[in-house]
Amino acid sequence: MHHARFFQIWERGSDRMLLTFGPGGNTDTTGVFVQAGDSLGPRSPSGAVSFRKPLQRVALQSTTHASFITMLGCADAVVGCAHTGQLLDEALVEKVRAGEVKEIASADGVDRERILMLAPDALFTYPYGSGDKSLSNGAVPEVPVAEYLEEHPLGRAEWLKAFGVLLGREALSDSLFAGIEERYEKARASVPAKEAKPLVFFGSAWKGTWSVPSGNSYMARLIGDAGGRYLFADRNATGNIDIDLETVLQEGAKADRWGRILVQDGPVTAADLAGDDARILQLRVFKEHGCFYANSAQSDLFGQAVLEPDVVLRDLVRIFHPELEKKPEPVYYKPVQ
Repeated sequence: MHHARFFQIWERGSDRMLLTFGPGGNTDTTGVFVQAGDSLGPRSPSGAVSFRKPLQRVALQSTTHASFITMLGCADAVVGCAHTGQLLDEALVEKVRAGEVKEIASADGVDRERILMLAPDALFTYPYGSGDKSLSNGAVPEVPVAEYLEEHPLGRAEWLKAFGVLLGREALSDSLFAGIEERYEKARASVPAKEAKPLVFFGSAWKGTWSVPSGNSYMARLIGDAGGRYLFADRNATGNIDIDLETVLQEGAKADRWGRILVQDGPVTAADLAGDDARILQLRVFKEHGCFYANSAQSDLFGQAVLEPDVVLRDLVRIFHPELEKKPEPVYYKPVQ
């Protein structure tokens, strides 16, 4: 792998072995999967799940997996997906409408009986907070996809290779990722070389509590690669960091740019980014119109955007450096008008 840390692909001739890892990295193995056709025989590693041919029928616990599969031209392999009403991937939305992709979520989580009825070759799972609990009672091989653990934007996109191995699209996934990587580095090279980089506040509020990404996070990396200085870059953690309002106001007073991810129908205003807090709206960054946002209700921020980190980066570069050419129009991260 070039950037991904939470899976590995091992090669032996035409055989492939996919190792998936949890939060502990490569000492925290969560799955071993072998793709080897009929050549494997008794050589399969102990505890490995062996597939004799590329996966033909799959189910998805998370809509975030959809874009990986459709990018590889394998939308027809998807027979079930949880929370189909939240799908933004156009190919699978159409298949849901046509009744070709079934809902597998239930009020209690996942409908095990529906999964068994669909009889997929594998269920791609979203292991965040799920522990070791099987979603199919062991009846269907479960492949944990932990792209959300990757701190590097290219690391998340590189999970395309894991899907490529299992779906029989290894060469295509390698080629597609090489293009993603090249475009990302090109976007990063477009950042103006200047000493005065904008200070960036990025956070969110839920029921009055503000949280910000850690300094070793995916978002912090994007901000840095886009030529910004993230205000909490020195605070490393395994997840988001809760901060009090006093810290929000103190650090926010230094900011040249203020960003937030929202889930909102309709236009986004500066007040939305401030959580309707009058004290925050009085900060310099709001008065100088330095706010930006991403709205996951209107763009596939946790699906397609993961496979377009170059587009995300380009959006941020233009927000942080308004002197640059504005075309094409922003896709995921946009300035507040």
